[in-house]
Amino acid sequence: MSKRNNLIIFGISGVAFILFILFVYLPYSEKQDKLNRVTESYQHSSYLKDSVGHMPAFSGTDQEGNRITHTDLKNMVTIAGFFYSECDGYCPTTTKYLAAIQNALNDSIPFRIISFTLNPEIDSIGRLKHYAEMYGAKPDVWHFIRSDEDVINLGEQGFRTIVKDGNGSFEGHSDRFTLLDKEGNVRGWYRGSDSLQIQALIQDVNYLVFKSDTYDGKDH
Repeated sequence: MSKRNNLIIFGISGVAFILFILFVYLPYSEKQDKLNRVTESYQHSSYLKDSVGHMPAFSGTDQEGNRITHTDLKNMVTIAGFFYSECDGYCPTTTKYLAAIQNALNDSIPFRIISFTLNPEIDSIGRLKHYAEMYGAKPDVWHFIRSDEDVINLGEQGFRTIVKDGNGSFEGHSDRFTLLDKEGNVRGWYRGSDSLQIQALIQDVNYLVFKSDTYDGKDH
C-alpha cells in the first residue's frame, strides 16, 4: 500500500474518531453527568421512614377491566389510597391531589398509584372508569381497584391506614396515603388533604426512584 493511501486511511480514521468524540462520547458523558447531579440532588422528607411493614397480597379489577395484583407492582414505587365515588368528604380533595402527583411525575419512571374503592357494591367497573376520567387518570399509571379481598381489612391491616370510623362505617375513612418502595416496603404515610405533605410525598417518590441502584432511566 502506498504512502499516499496510508495517509488517506489515517486521515479518515482521525476524522471518524473526532466525529465519535463530538457526537457520541461528549453528549453521552454530559447526559450521564447531568443524571448523576440530579440523582445526587434528591433528598427525602422527614415523613419517609425505614421499612415499617410490607405491601399486603391483594387482587382485583381496575377501571379498564384489567386484573391487577400486588405482583404487578414489583419494582414500582407505589402510592396506595382508599376512596369511594359517592364520597363528599375527603375524597374529592385527596383524588385531586393524587391527580396532581400523577401529573408532577415523569411518565417513564417506575411509579404507580392504586386507589381502592371502599364501596365495591356501588362502584362498578364502569363507574370507576368514569370517576378516573373525571380526574384525568392515566390508566397505565393510576389504577382504581375493586378488590377481591375485604377492603376494610386490606386498608387497616394491610396498608395500616384508617378506613372506617368508630361506628364501623367507611364514610369516616382517613385521608392518608401509604407510600411503598420498589421492594414493596411501607415507607410512610401522608395526609392526602395537606398540600405540604403532598409536596413531601412527591419529593419522597422521586427519592425512592432516583436513589435506587436499579433505576436505569428506561421506560418501564
